[in-house]
Amino acid sequence: MDCQHRSGSFHKAALAAIAFVGCAMGSSALFAHHVPGHHGSDIAECDCPPGVELASDAWVRLLPPTQPNTAAYMTLRNLTDADLHIIAAESPAARVTELHDHVQDAEGVMRMREVDAIVIPAHGKVELKPGGLHVMLIDMVEPLQQGQHVPITLYVEGFQDLHLHAPVQHAGSGAGHDHHHDHHGHSH
Repeated sequence: MDCQHRSGSFHKAALAAIAFVGCAMGSSALFAHHVPGHHGSDIAECDCPPGVELASDAWVRLLPPTQPNTAAYMTLRNLTDADLHIIAAESPAARVTELHDHVQDAEGVMRMREVDAIVIPAHGKVELKPGGLHVMLIDMVEPLQQGQHVPITLYVEGFQDLHLHAPVQHAGSGAGHDHHHDHHGHSH
């Protein structure tokens, strides 16, 4: 039993050392910094399960460093026979990540509000865009930089999660352009 106790203490010490090294490296270790080059670092990456694909690149809006919140946008295509419901999102870039939409209030003013889910219709697509549905990144861990890639996980009810790396861009800098022109030959 004494050996097990020492082994447990050793593992706790090893985990503490790993955590310390991670903290010492700084919070910037949470993000993938890409340098433009032949790998097309301005292109979003998606570890999407079969049946879901990016119809346009994901991107995160670059805002001044004094702004604590920003948003992520993309168009997702559902190749399955059932509606898919995105019910939550998460990113290490923000302390809070929510699904949002813009709706008109009684006075005719457009306001942002949190939604319970974003639906990708069967054999259809949903566009997350400025002024519409989007992933809200609230209380940023650190200011974002142009070209930096932000990891985002979208949780889909009864389906596999979508893991994205979205580049940080100014609005209108080619963000959201189509990159699945032939959709890799998928047929329905």
